[in-house]
Amino acid sequence: MIKKTNTNTDIDTNTNTDKYAETGAATAANATRKADKPSLSIVIPAFNEEKRIKYTISKLRTFLKLKKINYEIIAVDDGSTDHTINALKDISNSDLRIITITKSGKGAAVKSGMLAANYEYIFFMDADLSTDEQEISKFINIFKNEPDVDVIIGSRYLPENSTIVQQPPFRNMVGKTFSLLKSQLLGLNYHDSQCGFKAFRKEAAQKIFSKVTVNGFSFDVEVLYIAELNKIKVKEIAVEWCHRTGGHVNIMIDSIPMIIDLFKIYLKKNYYLNQHQQ
Repeated sequence: MIKKTNTNTDIDTNTNTDKYAETGAATAANATRKADKPSLSIVIPAFNEEKRIKYTISKLRTFLKLKKINYEIIAVDDGSTDHTINALKDISNSDLRIITITKSGKGAAVKSGMLAANYEYIFFMDADLSTDEQEISKFINIFKNEPDVDVIIGSRYLPENSTIVQQPPFRNMVGKTFSLLKSQLLGLNYHDSQCGFKAFRKEAAQKIFSKVTVNGFSFDVEVLYIAELNKIKVKEIAVEWCHRTGGHVNIMIDSIPMIIDLFKIYLKKNYYLNQHQQ
């Protein structure tokens, strides 16, 4: 009896060892799979977006869960005067962080969200979802395959882009003037600095946005200029883009401050460099 019991015990012990080994291997495999998953922060600046913010965040959640991406969404309310905050609270969950600031401008809202982000890759995108969420996967793949690229910016105007961007003649004229000044003053020759879909490795985001000073719509240019001065590699990629009505850029009102900001950015070159050296 004793011998039989010992035999059974030996068998049980070996079986348990095999089970532990299998469990350990499974745990290691799960850990590897988890490590392979990208972690992603998405910053959405929002001003009076009560009519579409729920739809945008719901669509992003569906996509990110389907792709099994570890993520957080950071919505930054830029002093909205409608019910944007209530709409965000209605859909609040552990994956959604809500930041509120006094009305300061899109640049200030994006900066607040970018510096608060925790994950490996940090995107910012417009609340109207004019750039398709499927582009997120393309950007992540570039980061994985091109380790020297720290910033990726979406472009509506690259030659290979299938998107046709139609704008009124006056808006086209202002856009061309803005692009010419951007190129001549700052040496930035990107086809589209203003597309509201950009992604950063976390370290690059922290370095750049800690220096951003422009609160208005020219902050995109400042971001690219800081990257250029500090030798942070930027890649411009064509994205699928669809014009949405209800935007908050008023070309008549905002164009002059945007152009003035270009000169302010030009005059801050030494400031950006000195900040980098500290």
